[in-house]
Amino acid sequence: MTWEELLERLSLGQDERTLFLPPDLSPEELARYAAGLANHRGGILFLGVDGEGRVVGASEIHPLQITHALFQLTQGLLLPYVEVIEGPMGRVLALHVPQSPAAIAVGAGRVPFWDGKRLTELRMGQALPEPDFTAQVLPAASLSDLDPVEVLRLRRILEERGSNLAALPDLELLFALGLLERVEGQDKPTVAGLLLAGTPLALKRLLPQAEVSYYYHEAGVDPEGYAFREDILRSIPALLERLRDLIQARNRVRYLTVGLFRLEIWDFDQEVYREALLNALIHRDWQSPDAIQVHHYPDRLEVSNPGSFPPGITPENILRHPPKRRNPRLAEALYRLGYVERAGSGVDKMYRLLLKYGKEPPEYRLYPEALTLVLYNPELDEAFVRELAEAQERLGGFSLDHLITVGHLRRVGEATLEELARALQLPLEATRKVLTRMERMGLLRKEGGRYYLVRRDPLGERALGLLANPLSRREVEAQLGLTPRATLALLNRLIREGKVERMGRGAATRYRRRV
Repeated sequence: MTWEELLERLSLGQDERTLFLPPDLSPEELARYAAGLANHRGGILFLGVDGEGRVVGASEIHPLQITHALFQLTQGLLLPYVEVIEGPMGRVLALHVPQSPAAIAVGAGRVPFWDGKRLTELRMGQALPEPDFTAQVLPAASLSDLDPVEVLRLRRILEERGSNLAALPDLELLFALGLLERVEGQDKPTVAGLLLAGTPLALKRLLPQAEVSYYYHEAGVDPEGYAFREDILRSIPALLERLRDLIQARNRVRYLTVGLFRLEIWDFDQEVYREALLNALIHRDWQSPDAIQVHHYPDRLEVSNPGSFPPGITPENILRHPPKRRNPRLAEALYRLGYVERAGSGVDKMYRLLLKYGKEPPEYRLYPEALTLVLYNPELDEAFVRELAEAQERLGGFSLDHLITVGHLRRVGEATLEELARALQLPLEATRKVLTRMERMGLLRKEGGRYYLVRRDPLGERALGLLANPLSRREVEAQLGLTPRATLALLNRLIREGKVERMGRGAATRYRRRV
C-alpha cells in the first residue's frame, strides 16, 4: 500500500472491516481489537492513526513485536500480516487480519467482537454471529468481473417495479443494492454482486460453485440415469430464466372450468418451483464447492442444495419458525429486485399454491451436508379441485391452516387432534381453535375424537342421478362433460364408496346406482 493509498483509505473512516488505533495501546488491548476484527469479517487494523483518521505515527513498534504478542495472547489462533507504510507524516502499521473460522478468545472466556462502530464482547455460550459470505469481497475480484449487460438487466428489473433505484448511475446503483464495497480505496464487487451481475468467466474463476445442474428423467427409465442434462453457470437472473425455459418445455398444463372461471393446473406451478430455486440460492452454503442440482421427473421435481437448514429450523417447524437467512446480503438484494417477498413468505406461498390445486405439500429431505426440497405431481383429482374452488368461492377463501387441514384429511381420510397439530405445526390449543372454526364452517365433522372432511360432492350427486339407469362410461362422460380419465376416476370412487356398482365386462360394461 502506498502512502497516497493509505491517506485515501483513512479519509473514508472506520467501518466493519477497518479500525484506527493509536500506538500507545497495551498488547492485551491490541489483541482484543485484532481478535474482534477476526471474529467479525476480518479486515485491516491501522496502528498509528487516531479515531479521526489522522496519522500520529507508530515509530517505536516493530512488526515482530506485534505478531509475537498476538500469537501468544490468542493461543496461536491469530497471526496477521503486518505491512509497514512510511511517509512524510510518520510511520503506520497496517495489520491485515483474516476472518477467523472459529471464535478467538483473549483472556478467560472473553470473546471480543468488532461490529463496525465499537468493540463488544460475546457472553459465554453466546453463538458467534455467522458471517455472511455473500457480503464479502474476494481478494481477486474487480469491477471488470461485472457484466454491463447484467447490470443493465438489474436496472430494467427495477424500472419495471417502479423503484427509485433505477434512476441511479451504475456504481451508485450497485452500492445501493449491496453489490459493491470500497476496499482500500477501490470499488470491488461483493460475492452477491458477482452472483447477480458477474460475467460467466468471472463466475468460473471465482465462484465455480454457482453452477446449477439440471437433469430431466423420463418415466419408466432407471432413476439413476437421465435423458437430458445442462450445466448452467450464469448470473442469478439469467440462471432463473434458463431454468424456467428448461422446466416449462417439459411441463404439462391442464384446464379446469369452475363456474365462470378456468383454472390452469400445471404439473409444476411456475411460482412454486421459482420459490424452491430462490430458497436454494438464498439459503445454500456458498462456501461449499458443490453445485445446486435440479432433478426433473414426470411425477416430481427435486431441488438439492449444499448446506442444511439454519440452526433451529427443521422440517417439523419450518412453517412457524421465525425466518433466518444464511446469506442476508444476497437475500436483501433479491428482495429489492422483487425476486422474493418478505422473509419467510416463500414457504407459505409454496404450500398455498400446491394445496390449492390438490397437490401434496413440499417435502424436505435432510442430509449431513445438503438439503433436498421435493415437489410432487400426483394424478389430478378434478372433482376435489373443483369442490375446493367452489367451497372457497362460497365461504370467502381459505387460510393456509384451512388448506393444510383439508389437504391432510383428503390424503389420510381421518386424523386425531395430535396428528393434525403435527401437520399444521401448531400447539394443540391453537390447532383446536382452527378445527373448531372449520367445524362451524361446515368443512369438518368430529366423531369419537377423530376428524373427517365433510365433502359436498355435486359432481358425484349428478352422476348418481344419471345412474338411476345403467350407463356406459362414455355416456356418463358425455353427460358430465369430463375427460375419460376424470370420468373413470369418479366412477371408481363412487364404487369404492359403495354408491355405484359395475355390471358386465369390456365394451358391455355398464354402471348403475346401488339401491
